[in-house]
Amino acid sequence: MYSYWNSYHEGNPGFFGVLPYEAVPVQAQTYGLGQRWIVQEGAWRGVWTRRGNSNVFDGRWTQSGQRDITAVLTIYTSGPFIFILRRNSSDGNNCNYTGNFGADGRTASGQNICNRGGGAWSAVIERRGQPQPPQPQDRLGRRWNVQEDGWTGVWTRRGNSNVFDGRWTQPGQRDITAVLSIYLQGNNVRIERRNSSDGNNCEYRGTLSNDGRTASGQYTCDRGGGSWRATILR
Repeated sequence: MYSYWNSYHEGNPGFFGVLPYEAVPVQAQTYGLGQRWIVQEGAWRGVWTRRGNSNVFDGRWTQSGQRDITAVLTIYTSGPFIFILRRNSSDGNNCNYTGNFGADGRTASGQNICNRGGGAWSAVIERRGQPQPPQPQDRLGRRWNVQEDGWTGVWTRRGNSNVFDGRWTQPGQRDITAVLSIYLQGNNVRIERRNSSDGNNCEYRGTLSNDGRTASGQYTCDRGGGSWRATILR
């Protein structure tokens, strides 16, 4: 019945990035997508956070001793069957996932195939109303208004994640966009700027003020660098 899914499991590269024809709109899905998926992939632990009521999730994977990986996931279902596209991976390793929901719709599991490698995955699906653990990123606010050596930036947070969409403007210059991942350790700030529309990726380091309303520091890029400061809106 599900010829596409079978072809995918056989590793047919011609199907990479193609949607299964059985996929249905998110509003009509039999099994709800929940609000967050806690995922295990080998030694990697993933947290996928849903954007509103869409079928798009922001994912972050962690493993001790390894740099965190971020990506955007789009989840499609057909009855108990699952198909997931993982794209914009910070490590450049995009993947396709297939699998099945558990009988109660609160778990899922299956296999994935990536540009490099693949394997088994499993997930616990958290739904609205379930208790959520404290989020260390709560101090990140909703938006950062940033000044960088003549450029004005607006960084807008994706849901409750630590991923922000940035846009920089300067009179007479073309706007720049990028994706930022912000990490806090105490009052120390580290920021990765990736997928920059001008091809100039950057690393920011700085300090959060004691009241958590401002931050400032230095940044270095593939080309250039300088100082930055931000006002954090909550």
